[in-house]
Amino acid sequence: MVQAQRKPTSVGDVLLYEYLEPTGLRINDLADMLQVHRNTVSKLLNNNSKLTTDMAFRLAKVFDTSVEFWLNLQTNVDIWEIQNDPRTQEEISRIVTLREMLERKTRAA
Repeated sequence: MVQAQRKPTSVGDVLLYEYLEPTGLRINDLADMLQVHRNTVSKLLNNNSKLTTDMAFRLAKVFDTSVEFWLNLQTNVDIWEIQNDPRTQEEISRIVTLREMLERKTRAA
């Protein structure tokens, strides 16, 4: 099992604390800049939706960053959530590897 670490910073937290608060932007402002509905931005800020590749491109353009910056933030959170979800870890532990499957087939033949 993976040693518990703090959850990585989410896209929503980076947007809020690194971009919106310091610049005084509001959700509606960012939504207009991104050409999306304000609910889309609100869900992202409140961590109620995951970052899409399309949104990563939009954020990269608005804030003059790389697409990878935004996608890496989301990927880090996704990986942490899987590694720290006991149910998912239990399911993963039951997955049969290719090697195991081939060995079973060889023994059965």
